[in-house]
Amino acid sequence: MSLKFKEYDITPEQWVILRELSIKDNISQNELSFKVEKDKNTIKAIVDKLEKKEYLIRQEKPNDKRVFLLGLTDKAHILIEKLKYIDLEFNKDLSKNLDEKDLEIFKSLLIKLKENL
Repeated sequence: MSLKFKEYDITPEQWVILRELSIKDNISQNELSFKVEKDKNTIKAIVDKLEKKEYLIRQEKPNDKRVFLLGLTDKAHILIEKLKYIDLEFNKDLSKNLDEKDLEIFKSLLIKLKENL
């Protein structure tokens, strides 16, 4: 997957952020950090790079000038439309030899592992 994203100069980590913001944008870095389960410093570095590439904008929160909300640019929306199909195909390829029961077991194990972190 990272090779296909490389064509668009996007890392898998940046894709996670873009994908999350495509679901719900205008959220704070803290909220984004919580949603994608990455520490605040990591999120800041990724957001800085995406902002430099003109995929994100930061806007002051109207009722709290200390907080900046992250929003997607039109350029980001165009990119997301392209990358979501790459992501979908990658996930299909990853699970192509697994039946539904295997996928359910796998998901259950991932949840248990996550709870142990």
